[in-house]
Amino acid sequence: MALAWLDPFSSRAETLWRQLEETTSVYFLRWGWVENWLASLPRAALPRLAVVERGGAPVAAAFVARRRLLRHGFVPSRALFLNATGDPALDDVWIEHNGVVGDAALSELVAALPGGWDELFVPAADEALVPTALPDGLQVKIDREVTSHHVDLAQVRARGYPALLGSSTRAQLRRAERRAGELTVEIARDADEALAMFGELVELHQIRWRARGMPGAFADPWFRSFHRRLIARRFATGEIQLLRVRSKQGTVGCLYNLVCAGRVLFYQSGLAMPEHAHDKPGYLCHARAIEHSALAGHAIYDLLGGDARYKANLATDSTRLVWLRVQHRRPWFALEDLATRVLRSSRARSSS
Repeated sequence: MALAWLDPFSSRAETLWRQLEETTSVYFLRWGWVENWLASLPRAALPRLAVVERGGAPVAAAFVARRRLLRHGFVPSRALFLNATGDPALDDVWIEHNGVVGDAALSELVAALPGGWDELFVPAADEALVPTALPDGLQVKIDREVTSHHVDLAQVRARGYPALLGSSTRAQLRRAERRAGELTVEIARDADEALAMFGELVELHQIRWRARGMPGAFADPWFRSFHRRLIARRFATGEIQLLRVRSKQGTVGCLYNLVCAGRVLFYQSGLAMPEHAHDKPGYLCHARAIEHSALAGHAIYDLLGGDARYKANLATDSTRLVWLRVQHRRPWFALEDLATRVLRSSRARSSS
């Protein structure tokens, strides 16, 4: 097993990635998303492409960035980041189902990495990606876990969506539908319509979050530009879905979804401010998007990670996502672990 490094903008990097991505149904690991990510990053934040080779032939790849960290003022780390930059502002594009493209496990990539690193951060990976066998001197730490909810669209086609919901959620949806009256669903037909819907979505999203005293996901101009570029370049390929639900009173909400290999991924929404607690604009929009996706023949409507109650209420199934680190056993990490345990114990005693 060997590792080769490529410039992310080389023609060889794109060719290799496109060959290897055929094994994955994860949109965030397909070239459409990856190219947009690379093109949008500042030059100083660009990762390199790590290519795993067996017998001189490439079998897997991932983008790896390097960054020096100092946690708590005393814990140094020569950190690597898988398909991420290590800069929280730039990594807020929220990729999920992270991993390696091609025919190799994460443990094989780790074993092939040259020396000079302390930790490899892997954000938002499927639980199955967690390595179970690593070279001596390495350990896995799970920093965070969340549920990832989804809807089985085959069941929607077989039984109808409302029949799959719990009685309370079904009643809330029906009540919201009665309050809203006749609803129409608009699907963007070209990139210009998609960008217009995206603009309305951003406006609605920001109004709602600012009303809560929070900046909203689109407060950062870089984030907005990232998605405008993605929509403009990838809509024609069928990878982007912009959907708007209207009532006689106006826009109920807009959804921005990503589409790949039969999976529709709910990425972001902009919802009208409800006039009453029973209005449920999110329920109305997702129900229409789920039914539209089922009719289109897709397999999964993925609500993506998060423990928000509405995702659990709307879903039929779930998996787990983990934020993990593969870490060398360094003395300063052992000291950090000890300090963390002492602090948690102290807080537990204080709250009891």
